[in-house]
Amino acid sequence: MYTKNCRKRASKMNALLLLMTRERHGQHRQHNASCKILRSLICGGNYSYKKVWQKNSDKRIACEGGKIYFDNFRIWYGGYNLKNEPQCLQVNQPRGPNRKIEDALVACIHSECLPLSNDGHKSSLFCLEKKWLLRFVLEKKRVLPIESVFLSPTHKFSDISWNEPQTSLVLRTTHNSRPYQHVRQAGAPVPIVMLLAVFEVCPLKFVGMLKITEEVFGKDVVHAVISQGLLITMHHSGWVRMYSFDRIVEKYRRFEAKLFEEFDTEGNICGEMPCGLPCNIQITECPPVLFEVRCAQHIVDVGGFPWHYLTSPHSTSQSCFHVRNLTTGQLAQNGTLAMDVTNLDTDKASFYGDDSGRILYVGATDIRLFKFSVDDKGCKVDKDFSVDLSRNTKVEEAMYTSSGRSIRRKVSTTELRDTSEMTIHNVDYEDDLDLLYTSAVYQDPEGTYNMVNLYHNTTGALLRAVRLEEPWQEVYEHRVILDLDTIIKVVKPSPGRFCCIVYRLCSNIEDQETKHKSTSKHHRPVRRRRSRR
Repeated sequence: MYTKNCRKRASKMNALLLLMTRERHGQHRQHNASCKILRSLICGGNYSYKKVWQKNSDKRIACEGGKIYFDNFRIWYGGYNLKNEPQCLQVNQPRGPNRKIEDALVACIHSECLPLSNDGHKSSLFCLEKKWLLRFVLEKKRVLPIESVFLSPTHKFSDISWNEPQTSLVLRTTHNSRPYQHVRQAGAPVPIVMLLAVFEVCPLKFVGMLKITEEVFGKDVVHAVISQGLLITMHHSGWVRMYSFDRIVEKYRRFEAKLFEEFDTEGNICGEMPCGLPCNIQITECPPVLFEVRCAQHIVDVGGFPWHYLTSPHSTSQSCFHVRNLTTGQLAQNGTLAMDVTNLDTDKASFYGDDSGRILYVGATDIRLFKFSVDDKGCKVDKDFSVDLSRNTKVEEAMYTSSGRSIRRKVSTTELRDTSEMTIHNVDYEDDLDLLYTSAVYQDPEGTYNMVNLYHNTTGALLRAVRLEEPWQEVYEHRVILDLDTIIKVVKPSPGRFCCIVYRLCSNIEDQETKHKSTSKHHRPVRRRRSRR
Protein backbone atom coordinates (compact mmCIF):
# COMPACT_ATOMS: atom_id res chain seq x y z
CA MET A 1 0.00 0.00 0.00
CA TYR A 2 2.83 2.33 0.84
CA THR A 3 4.54 1.60 -2.46
CA LYS A 4 1.38 2.26 -4.44
CA ASN A 5 0.79 5.62 -2.73
CA CYS A 6 4.42 6.63 -3.24
CA ARG A 7 4.16 5.73 -6.89
CA LYS A 8 1.05 7.89 -7.31
CA ARG A 9 2.68 10.84 -5.54
CA ALA A 10 5.82 10.42 -7.67
CA SER A 11 3.81 10.47 -10.90
CA LYS A 12 2.00 13.64 -9.80
CA MET A 13 5.29 15.30 -8.88
CA ASN A 14 6.81 14.27 -12.22
CA ALA A 15 3.89 15.79 -14.13
CA LEU A 16 4.16 18.98 -12.07
CA LEU A 17 7.90 19.27 -12.64
CA LEU A 18 7.45 18.64 -16.35
CA LEU A 19 4.82 21.37 -16.55
CA MET A 20 7.15 23.82 -14.85
CA THR A 21 10.00 22.80 -17.18
CA ARG A 22 7.84 23.26 -20.25
CA GLU A 23 6.84 26.76 -19.13
CA ARG A 24 10.46 27.70 -18.41
CA HIS A 25 11.97 26.52 -21.73
CA GLY A 26 9.55 28.38 -24.00
CA GLN A 27 7.60 27.56 -27.14
CA HIS A 28 10.13 25.57 -29.17
CA ARG A 29 10.16 22.63 -26.73
CA GLN A 30 6.48 22.50 -25.84
CA HIS A 31 5.64 19.51 -28.02
CA ASN A 32 8.34 17.27 -26.54
CA ALA A 33 7.55 18.43 -23.02
CA SER A 34 3.83 17.77 -23.51
CA CYS A 35 4.59 14.25 -24.74
CA LYS A 36 6.75 13.59 -21.67
CA ILE A 37 3.91 14.74 -19.41
CA LEU A 38 1.46 12.49 -21.23
CA ARG A 39 3.84 9.55 -20.97
CA SER A 40 4.19 10.03 -17.20
CA LEU A 41 0.39 10.05 -16.83
CA ILE A 42 -0.03 6.96 -19.03
CA CYS A 43 2.62 4.90 -17.25
CA GLY A 44 2.23 6.03 -13.66
CA GLY A 45 -0.82 8.24 -13.20
CA ASN A 46 -4.32 7.49 -11.95
CA TYR A 47 -5.59 6.98 -15.51
CA SER A 48 -6.89 4.01 -17.46
CA TYR A 49 -7.97 3.25 -21.03
CA LYS A 50 -11.73 3.01 -21.46
CA LYS A 51 -13.80 1.99 -24.43
CA VAL A 52 -15.59 5.08 -25.75
CA TRP A 53 -16.67 4.21 -29.30
CA GLN A 54 -17.30 1.29 -31.63
CA LYS A 55 -18.37 1.15 -35.28
CA ASN A 56 -18.88 -1.76 -37.66
CA SER A 57 -18.41 -1.69 -41.42
CA ASP A 58 -18.66 -4.04 -44.39
CA LYS A 59 -15.60 -2.45 -46.02
CA ARG A 60 -11.98 -2.06 -44.99
CA ILE A 61 -11.17 0.46 -42.24
CA ALA A 62 -7.99 2.55 -42.48
CA CYS A 63 -6.18 4.73 -39.92
CA GLU A 64 -3.87 7.50 -41.10
CA GLY A 65 -2.63 10.63 -39.36
CA GLY A 66 -4.81 10.20 -36.26
CA LYS A 67 -8.01 9.84 -38.31
CA ILE A 68 -10.23 6.85 -39.06
CA TYR A 69 -11.52 6.25 -42.60
CA PHE A 70 -14.59 4.16 -43.47
CA ASP A 71 -16.27 3.08 -46.71
CA ASN A 72 -13.17 3.30 -48.95
CA PHE A 73 -12.09 6.67 -47.45
CA ARG A 74 -15.51 8.22 -48.08
CA ILE A 75 -16.42 8.74 -44.39
CA TRP A 76 -13.75 10.30 -42.17
CA TYR A 77 -13.65 10.54 -38.38
CA GLY A 78 -11.20 12.70 -36.44
CA GLY A 79 -11.07 14.80 -33.30
CA TYR A 80 -13.00 14.02 -30.13
CA ASN A 81 -16.02 15.65 -28.50
CA LEU A 82 -16.79 16.07 -24.80
CA LYS A 83 -17.80 12.41 -24.56
CA ASN A 84 -14.41 11.35 -26.02
CA GLU A 85 -16.12 10.03 -29.16
CA PRO A 86 -14.64 10.60 -32.64
CA GLN A 87 -16.41 13.25 -34.71
CA CYS A 88 -17.50 12.74 -38.30
CA LEU A 89 -15.53 15.28 -40.32
CA GLN A 90 -16.61 14.61 -43.87
CA VAL A 91 -18.82 12.39 -45.98
CA ASN A 92 -17.23 12.49 -49.42
CA GLN A 93 -19.84 11.68 -52.04
CA PRO A 94 -18.61 9.38 -54.86
CA ARG A 95 -17.73 11.24 -58.06
CA GLY A 96 -19.19 8.55 -60.30
CA PRO A 97 -20.70 5.05 -60.26
CA ASN A 98 -17.42 3.38 -61.30
CA ARG A 99 -15.07 5.58 -59.25
CA LYS A 100 -13.86 4.58 -55.83
CA ILE A 101 -10.79 5.40 -53.77
CA GLU A 102 -8.20 2.61 -53.95
CA ASP A 103 -5.59 3.92 -51.49
CA ALA A 104 -4.70 7.10 -49.60
CA LEU A 105 -1.85 8.86 -47.77
CA VAL A 106 -1.84 11.65 -45.19
CA ALA A 107 0.78 14.40 -45.44
CA CYS A 108 1.09 15.98 -41.98
CA ILE A 109 2.83 19.36 -42.17
CA HIS A 110 3.89 20.90 -38.87
CA SER A 111 3.05 24.56 -38.34
CA GLU A 112 6.63 25.52 -37.53
CA CYS A 113 7.72 24.34 -41.01
CA LEU A 114 5.33 26.58 -42.94
CA PRO A 115 7.17 29.30 -44.89
CA LEU A 116 4.04 31.28 -45.74
CA SER A 117 0.28 30.98 -45.42
CA ASN A 118 -0.35 28.77 -48.45
CA ASP A 119 -2.81 25.97 -49.17
CA GLY A 120 -0.02 23.99 -50.81
CA HIS A 121 1.76 23.65 -47.46
CA LYS A 122 -1.20 22.57 -45.31
CA SER A 123 -1.80 19.05 -44.04
CA SER A 124 -3.43 17.12 -46.87
CA LEU A 125 -5.02 13.80 -47.69
CA PHE A 126 -4.02 12.31 -51.05
CA CYS A 127 -6.59 9.84 -52.37
CA LEU A 128 -5.88 7.60 -55.34
CA GLU A 129 -8.58 6.46 -57.69
CA LYS A 130 -7.83 4.26 -60.69
CA LYS A 131 -7.21 7.20 -63.01
CA TRP A 132 -7.33 10.20 -60.65
CA LEU A 133 -5.24 11.65 -57.83
CA LEU A 134 -7.30 13.78 -55.44
CA ARG A 135 -5.92 16.17 -52.83
CA PHE A 136 -7.96 17.34 -49.82
CA VAL A 137 -6.85 19.89 -47.23
CA LEU A 138 -7.50 18.75 -43.66
CA GLU A 139 -8.98 21.53 -41.56
CA LYS A 140 -10.11 21.26 -37.96
CA LYS A 141 -13.74 20.42 -38.66
CA ARG A 142 -13.92 20.03 -42.42
CA VAL A 143 -12.11 18.62 -45.41
CA LEU A 144 -11.70 20.82 -48.48
CA PRO A 145 -11.18 19.40 -51.99
CA ILE A 146 -8.35 21.36 -53.60
CA GLU A 147 -6.87 19.55 -56.61
CA SER A 148 -7.70 16.63 -58.88
CA VAL A 149 -5.10 15.27 -61.31
CA PHE A 150 -6.07 13.02 -64.21
CA LEU A 151 -3.40 10.30 -64.49
CA SER A 152 -3.87 8.24 -67.63
CA PRO A 153 -6.64 7.32 -70.09
CA THR A 154 -5.43 3.72 -70.53
CA HIS A 155 -3.56 2.60 -67.38
CA LYS A 156 -5.10 2.08 -63.94
CA PHE A 157 -3.21 3.04 -60.77
CA SER A 158 -3.81 1.04 -57.60
CA ASP A 159 -1.08 1.87 -55.07
CA ILE A 160 0.28 5.04 -53.44
CA SER A 161 3.35 5.12 -51.17
CA TRP A 162 6.07 7.43 -49.93
CA ASN A 163 9.33 7.89 -51.77
CA GLU A 164 10.58 10.14 -48.97
CA PRO A 165 8.14 10.48 -46.03
CA GLN A 166 6.11 13.70 -46.08
CA THR A 167 8.14 14.96 -49.06
CA SER A 168 7.62 12.84 -52.19
CA LEU A 169 5.03 10.19 -53.11
CA VAL A 170 4.87 7.48 -55.80
CA LEU A 171 1.91 6.06 -57.71
CA ARG A 172 2.06 2.55 -59.20
CA THR A 173 -0.15 0.89 -61.77
CA THR A 174 -1.71 -2.52 -61.30
CA HIS A 175 0.97 -5.18 -60.81
CA ASN A 176 1.21 -7.39 -63.89
CA SER A 177 3.97 -9.99 -63.80
CA ARG A 178 5.24 -11.48 -67.10
CA PRO A 179 2.83 -9.49 -69.31
CA TYR A 180 2.06 -10.45 -72.91
CA GLN A 181 4.32 -13.50 -72.64
CA HIS A 182 1.96 -15.70 -74.64
CA VAL A 183 1.46 -13.26 -77.52
CA ARG A 184 4.99 -11.94 -77.97
CA GLN A 185 5.93 -11.72 -81.63
CA ALA A 186 8.49 -9.95 -83.79
CA GLY A 187 7.63 -6.28 -84.09
CA ALA A 188 5.17 -6.40 -81.16
CA PRO A 189 5.24 -3.55 -78.62
CA VAL A 190 7.66 -3.88 -75.71
CA PRO A 191 5.88 -5.40 -72.66
CA ILE A 192 5.37 -2.90 -69.85
CA VAL A 193 5.54 -4.35 -66.35
CA MET A 194 4.20 -1.20 -64.70
CA LEU A 195 4.18 2.61 -64.69
CA LEU A 196 5.56 4.76 -61.85
CA ALA A 197 4.54 8.38 -61.35
CA VAL A 198 6.42 10.56 -58.84
CA PHE A 199 5.11 13.76 -57.19
CA GLU A 200 6.41 16.22 -54.65
CA VAL A 201 4.07 17.40 -51.90
CA CYS A 202 4.37 20.92 -50.41
CA PRO A 203 3.00 22.03 -52.76
CA LEU A 204 1.92 19.30 -55.20
CA LYS A 205 4.38 19.10 -58.08
CA PHE A 206 4.78 16.51 -60.87
CA VAL A 207 8.32 15.14 -61.15
CA GLY A 208 7.92 12.55 -63.88
CA MET A 209 6.53 9.21 -65.00
CA LEU A 210 8.55 6.23 -66.26
CA LYS A 211 7.92 2.73 -67.63
CA ILE A 212 9.42 -0.45 -66.24
CA THR A 213 10.00 -2.69 -69.27
CA GLU A 214 11.50 -6.13 -69.78
CA GLU A 215 13.71 -4.80 -72.57
CA VAL A 216 15.62 -2.50 -70.17
CA PHE A 217 15.54 -4.33 -66.81
CA GLY A 218 15.50 -7.94 -67.95
CA LYS A 219 12.97 -10.56 -68.97
CA ASP A 220 12.46 -11.79 -65.38
CA VAL A 221 11.55 -8.41 -63.82
CA VAL A 222 8.21 -8.73 -62.01
CA HIS A 223 7.87 -5.67 -59.78
CA ALA A 224 9.37 -2.24 -59.04
CA VAL A 225 9.11 0.46 -56.39
CA ILE A 226 10.71 3.84 -55.65
CA SER A 227 11.75 4.41 -52.05
CA GLN A 228 14.26 6.72 -50.33
CA GLY A 229 15.47 8.03 -53.69
CA LEU A 230 16.14 4.54 -55.06
CA LEU A 231 14.48 2.69 -57.93
CA ILE A 232 14.21 -0.92 -56.75
CA THR A 233 13.42 -3.73 -59.21
CA MET A 234 12.45 -7.26 -58.18
CA HIS A 235 13.09 -10.28 -60.35
CA HIS A 236 11.59 -13.73 -60.64
CA SER A 237 14.93 -15.38 -59.80
CA GLY A 238 15.00 -13.68 -56.37
CA TRP A 239 17.35 -10.80 -57.23
CA VAL A 240 16.69 -7.29 -55.92
CA ARG A 241 18.52 -4.45 -57.70
CA MET A 242 18.70 -0.80 -56.68
CA TYR A 243 19.35 2.24 -58.90
CA SER A 244 19.70 5.96 -58.19
CA PHE A 245 16.43 7.64 -59.10
CA ASP A 246 17.98 11.13 -59.09
CA ARG A 247 20.51 10.08 -61.75
CA ILE A 248 17.72 8.52 -63.80
CA VAL A 249 15.75 11.78 -63.71
CA GLU A 250 18.84 13.80 -64.57
CA LYS A 251 19.82 11.60 -67.53
CA TYR A 252 16.59 10.28 -69.01
CA ARG A 253 13.98 13.00 -68.38
CA ARG A 254 13.28 14.54 -71.77
CA PHE A 255 11.28 17.56 -70.62
CA GLU A 256 9.81 19.03 -67.44
CA ALA A 257 6.01 19.08 -67.27
CA LYS A 258 4.13 21.33 -64.84
CA LEU A 259 0.68 20.46 -63.60
CA PHE A 260 -2.24 22.11 -65.41
CA GLU A 261 0.05 23.62 -68.07
CA GLU A 262 0.67 22.68 -71.72
CA PHE A 263 3.61 20.35 -72.29
CA ASP A 264 3.56 19.78 -76.07
CA THR A 265 2.69 21.54 -79.31
CA GLU A 266 -0.69 19.80 -79.60
CA GLY A 267 -2.09 21.73 -76.64
CA ASN A 268 -2.31 18.80 -74.19
CA ILE A 269 -2.42 19.91 -70.55
CA CYS A 270 -0.52 17.96 -67.90
CA GLY A 271 -2.90 16.37 -65.40
CA GLU A 272 -6.13 17.01 -67.29
CA MET A 273 -8.27 14.97 -69.65
CA PRO A 274 -7.87 13.47 -72.18
CA CYS A 275 -4.09 12.98 -72.08
CA GLY A 276 -3.28 12.98 -68.36
CA LEU A 277 0.36 12.77 -67.31
CA PRO A 278 3.08 12.46 -69.97
CA CYS A 279 5.72 9.73 -69.77
CA ASN A 280 8.59 12.21 -69.77
CA ILE A 281 11.22 9.83 -68.30
CA GLN A 282 12.20 7.30 -70.99
CA ILE A 283 14.95 4.87 -69.98
CA THR A 284 16.71 3.49 -73.05
CA GLU A 285 19.35 1.32 -71.31
CA CYS A 286 19.80 -0.29 -67.92
CA PRO A 287 21.21 2.28 -65.43
CA PRO A 288 24.25 1.43 -63.27
CA VAL A 289 23.34 -0.90 -60.42
CA LEU A 290 24.19 0.55 -57.02
CA PHE A 291 23.40 -2.58 -55.01
CA GLU A 292 22.02 -6.06 -55.70
CA VAL A 293 21.28 -9.09 -53.55
CA ARG A 294 19.45 -12.38 -53.96
CA CYS A 295 16.97 -13.07 -51.18
CA ALA A 296 13.67 -14.72 -50.31
CA GLN A 297 10.38 -12.88 -50.86
CA HIS A 298 12.28 -9.82 -52.23
CA ILE A 299 12.57 -8.37 -48.70
CA VAL A 300 15.67 -6.25 -48.02
CA ASP A 301 16.02 -3.75 -45.18
CA VAL A 302 18.91 -1.29 -44.88
CA GLY A 303 19.97 0.46 -41.68
CA GLY A 304 22.26 0.30 -38.68
CA PHE A 305 25.44 2.14 -37.68
CA PRO A 306 27.58 1.47 -39.69
CA TRP A 307 25.35 0.66 -42.66
CA HIS A 308 24.20 -2.96 -42.93
CA TYR A 309 21.45 -4.75 -44.76
CA LEU A 310 19.11 -7.39 -43.37
CA THR A 311 17.70 -10.12 -45.57
CA SER A 312 16.51 -13.72 -45.59
CA PRO A 313 18.81 -15.82 -47.82
CA HIS A 314 17.26 -17.26 -50.95
CA SER A 315 18.30 -20.86 -50.22
CA THR A 316 17.37 -20.98 -46.51
CA SER A 317 14.21 -20.82 -44.46
CA GLN A 318 12.27 -17.56 -44.26
CA SER A 319 12.69 -17.61 -40.45
CA CYS A 320 16.47 -17.19 -40.75
CA PHE A 321 18.00 -13.78 -41.35
CA HIS A 322 21.51 -12.57 -42.19
CA VAL A 323 23.02 -9.20 -41.27
CA ARG A 324 25.72 -8.15 -43.71
CA ASN A 325 27.85 -5.08 -44.32
CA LEU A 326 26.37 -2.90 -47.06
CA THR A 327 29.76 -2.07 -48.60
CA THR A 328 31.60 -5.40 -48.46
CA GLY A 329 28.75 -7.91 -48.09
CA GLN A 330 30.59 -9.56 -45.21
CA LEU A 331 28.47 -11.34 -42.59
CA ALA A 332 28.64 -9.55 -39.24
CA GLN A 333 29.70 -11.38 -36.09
CA ASN A 334 26.63 -13.14 -34.65
CA GLY A 335 24.94 -11.95 -37.83
CA THR A 336 22.73 -15.03 -38.26
CA LEU A 337 19.42 -14.43 -36.49
CA ALA A 338 17.04 -17.31 -35.84
CA MET A 339 14.66 -18.42 -33.12
CA ASP A 340 15.03 -21.70 -31.24
CA VAL A 341 11.27 -22.25 -31.09
CA THR A 342 9.58 -23.32 -34.34
CA ASN A 343 6.76 -21.07 -35.44
CA LEU A 344 3.89 -21.90 -37.77
CA ASP A 345 3.94 -18.32 -39.04
CA THR A 346 7.00 -16.72 -40.57
CA ASP A 347 9.23 -14.78 -38.19
CA LYS A 348 9.76 -11.10 -38.92
CA ALA A 349 12.94 -9.03 -38.66
CA SER A 350 13.56 -5.40 -39.60
CA PHE A 351 15.46 -2.36 -38.46
CA TYR A 352 13.71 -0.69 -35.55
CA GLY A 353 11.73 2.47 -36.23
CA ASP A 354 13.35 4.77 -33.65
CA ASP A 355 16.43 5.52 -35.84
CA SER A 356 18.74 3.92 -33.27
CA GLY A 357 20.11 1.38 -35.77
CA ARG A 358 18.81 -1.59 -33.77
CA ILE A 359 17.18 -4.70 -35.23
CA LEU A 360 13.70 -5.85 -34.15
CA TYR A 361 13.07 -9.60 -34.31
CA VAL A 362 9.52 -10.90 -33.72
CA GLY A 363 9.13 -14.61 -33.08
CA ALA A 364 6.33 -16.87 -31.92
CA THR A 365 6.32 -15.94 -28.23
CA ASP A 366 9.04 -13.36 -27.66
CA ILE A 367 10.54 -10.20 -29.14
CA ARG A 368 14.24 -9.42 -29.30
CA LEU A 369 16.14 -6.24 -30.04
CA PHE A 370 19.73 -6.41 -31.29
CA LYS A 371 22.30 -3.62 -31.40
CA PHE A 372 25.59 -3.11 -33.22
CA SER A 373 28.99 -2.82 -31.55
CA VAL A 374 32.41 -2.37 -33.14
CA ASP A 375 35.59 -4.06 -31.84
CA ASP A 376 38.99 -5.04 -33.25
CA LYS A 377 37.50 -7.95 -35.24
CA GLY A 378 34.84 -5.82 -36.89
CA CYS A 379 31.16 -5.18 -36.41
CA LYS A 380 29.25 -7.41 -34.00
CA VAL A 381 25.53 -7.97 -33.39
CA ASP A 382 24.60 -8.28 -29.70
CA LYS A 383 21.26 -8.77 -28.05
CA ASP A 384 20.08 -5.55 -26.40
CA PHE A 385 17.06 -6.98 -24.57
CA SER A 386 14.23 -9.43 -25.08
CA VAL A 387 10.57 -9.45 -24.13
CA ASP A 388 8.67 -12.68 -23.46
CA LEU A 389 4.99 -12.24 -24.27
CA SER A 390 3.91 -15.66 -23.05
CA ARG A 391 2.05 -15.44 -19.76
CA ASN A 392 5.01 -16.13 -17.49
CA THR A 393 3.31 -14.56 -14.47
CA LYS A 394 2.47 -17.26 -11.93
CA VAL A 395 -1.22 -17.80 -11.30
CA GLU A 396 -2.71 -19.44 -8.25
CA GLU A 397 -5.06 -22.38 -8.73
CA ALA A 398 -7.49 -23.32 -5.91
CA MET A 399 -7.72 -26.93 -4.65
CA TYR A 400 -9.78 -28.38 -1.77
CA THR A 401 -9.14 -31.13 0.78
CA SER A 402 -11.66 -33.69 2.04
CA SER A 403 -12.53 -31.45 4.96
CA GLY A 404 -13.25 -28.50 2.66
CA ARG A 405 -10.08 -26.52 3.38
CA SER A 406 -8.75 -24.71 0.27
CA ILE A 407 -5.15 -25.19 -0.89
CA ARG A 408 -3.61 -22.84 -3.42
CA ARG A 409 -0.98 -24.24 -5.78
CA LYS A 410 1.25 -22.16 -8.02
CA VAL A 411 1.11 -23.11 -11.67
CA SER A 412 4.48 -23.15 -13.45
CA THR A 413 5.18 -21.26 -16.64
CA THR A 414 5.55 -24.42 -18.75
CA GLU A 415 2.19 -25.73 -17.64
CA LEU A 416 0.58 -22.43 -18.43
CA ARG A 417 2.06 -22.33 -21.93
CA ASP A 418 0.59 -25.76 -22.67
CA THR A 419 -2.93 -24.75 -21.63
CA SER A 420 -3.05 -21.27 -23.18
CA GLU A 421 -2.63 -20.06 -26.75
CA MET A 422 -1.08 -16.74 -27.66
CA THR A 423 -0.79 -14.87 -30.95
CA ILE A 424 1.31 -11.74 -31.47
CA HIS A 425 -0.42 -9.30 -33.81
CA ASN A 426 1.41 -5.98 -33.43
CA VAL A 427 4.88 -4.81 -32.46
CA ASP A 428 5.46 -1.13 -33.13
CA TYR A 429 7.11 2.06 -31.92
CA GLU A 430 5.30 5.20 -30.76
CA ASP A 431 7.67 8.04 -31.64
CA ASP A 432 6.02 10.85 -29.65
CA LEU A 433 5.92 8.83 -26.41
CA ASP A 434 9.19 6.96 -27.17
CA LEU A 435 7.59 3.62 -26.25
CA LEU A 436 7.69 0.10 -27.65
CA TYR A 437 4.21 -1.40 -27.61
CA THR A 438 2.96 -4.87 -28.39
CA SER A 439 -0.47 -6.40 -28.93
CA ALA A 440 -1.15 -10.09 -28.32
CA VAL A 441 -4.33 -12.15 -28.03
CA TYR A 442 -4.53 -14.89 -25.38
CA GLN A 443 -6.93 -17.83 -25.31
CA ASP A 444 -7.53 -19.87 -22.19
CA PRO A 445 -10.48 -21.79 -20.71
CA GLU A 446 -11.80 -18.59 -19.14
CA GLY A 447 -12.09 -16.79 -22.48
CA THR A 448 -10.23 -14.66 -25.03
CA TYR A 449 -8.68 -11.29 -24.27
CA ASN A 450 -6.25 -8.82 -25.82
CA MET A 451 -3.24 -7.42 -23.95
CA VAL A 452 -1.44 -4.23 -25.04
CA ASN A 453 1.90 -3.84 -23.25
CA LEU A 454 3.99 -0.66 -23.10
CA TYR A 455 7.75 -1.09 -22.69
CA HIS A 456 10.65 1.24 -22.03
CA ASN A 457 12.34 1.82 -25.36
CA THR A 458 15.90 1.59 -23.99
CA THR A 459 15.75 -1.05 -21.26
CA GLY A 460 12.71 -3.11 -22.31
CA ALA A 461 11.13 -2.80 -18.85
CA LEU A 462 7.36 -3.25 -18.77
CA LEU A 463 5.79 0.10 -17.90
CA ARG A 464 2.12 -0.73 -18.26
CA ALA A 465 -0.20 -3.50 -19.41
CA VAL A 466 -3.64 -2.65 -20.78
CA ARG A 467 -6.28 -5.36 -21.09
CA LEU A 468 -8.77 -4.94 -23.94
CA GLU A 469 -11.87 -6.96 -24.63
CA GLU A 470 -11.78 -9.59 -27.36
CA PRO A 471 -15.26 -11.01 -28.08
CA TRP A 472 -14.08 -12.98 -31.13
CA GLN A 473 -12.46 -16.39 -30.86
CA GLU A 474 -10.72 -16.19 -34.25
CA VAL A 475 -10.06 -13.20 -36.49
CA TYR A 476 -8.69 -12.79 -40.00
CA GLU A 477 -6.96 -9.45 -39.34
CA HIS A 478 -6.03 -7.71 -36.11
CA ARG A 479 -4.38 -4.31 -35.77
CA VAL A 480 -3.80 -2.07 -32.77
CA ILE A 481 -2.59 1.51 -33.21
CA LEU A 482 -1.30 3.52 -30.23
CA ASP A 483 -1.63 7.24 -30.93
CA LEU A 484 -0.68 9.28 -27.84
CA ASP A 485 -3.64 8.92 -25.43
CA THR A 486 -5.74 6.85 -27.85
CA ILE A 487 -5.77 3.14 -28.70
CA ILE A 488 -7.48 2.24 -31.98
CA LYS A 489 -8.30 -1.41 -32.56
CA VAL A 490 -9.30 -2.60 -36.05
CA VAL A 491 -10.46 -6.21 -36.38
CA LYS A 492 -11.76 -8.35 -39.23
CA PRO A 493 -13.75 -11.08 -37.44
CA SER A 494 -15.24 -12.63 -40.59
CA PRO A 495 -15.10 -12.14 -44.36
CA GLY A 496 -16.77 -8.89 -45.37
CA ARG A 497 -17.06 -7.63 -41.78
CA PHE A 498 -14.82 -5.09 -40.06
CA CYS A 499 -14.99 -3.48 -36.61
CA CYS A 500 -13.23 -0.44 -35.13
CA ILE A 501 -13.03 0.12 -31.35
CA VAL A 502 -11.57 3.28 -29.81
CA TYR A 503 -10.14 3.46 -26.27
CA ARG A 504 -9.29 6.78 -24.65
CA LEU A 505 -7.18 7.61 -21.61
CA CYS A 506 -9.60 8.70 -18.86
CA SER A 507 -9.15 9.66 -15.24
CA ASN A 508 -10.18 7.24 -12.52
CA ILE A 509 -10.93 10.05 -10.09
CA GLU A 510 -14.22 10.90 -11.79
CA ASP A 511 -15.38 7.28 -11.56
CA GLN A 512 -14.44 7.13 -7.90
CA GLU A 513 -16.34 10.34 -7.18
CA THR A 514 -19.38 9.09 -9.10
CA LYS A 515 -19.31 5.78 -7.26
CA HIS A 516 -18.92 7.57 -3.95
CA LYS A 517 -21.94 9.79 -4.65
CA SER A 518 -24.07 6.83 -5.64
CA THR A 519 -23.12 4.84 -2.51
CA SER A 520 -23.66 7.83 -0.23
CA LYS A 521 -27.05 8.42 -1.83
CA HIS A 522 -28.21 4.84 -1.21
CA HIS A 523 -26.84 4.76 2.33
CA ARG A 524 -28.22 8.10 3.39
CA PRO A 525 -29.52 7.86 7.01
CA VAL A 526 -33.32 8.08 7.39
CA ARG A 527 -34.54 10.70 9.84
CA ARG A 528 -37.52 9.74 11.99
CA ARG A 529 -40.21 12.26 12.48
CA ARG A 530 -41.18 13.04 16.01
CA SER A 531 -44.77 12.31 16.86
CA ARG A 532 -46.81 15.23 17.97
CA ARG A 533 -48.61 14.88 21.23
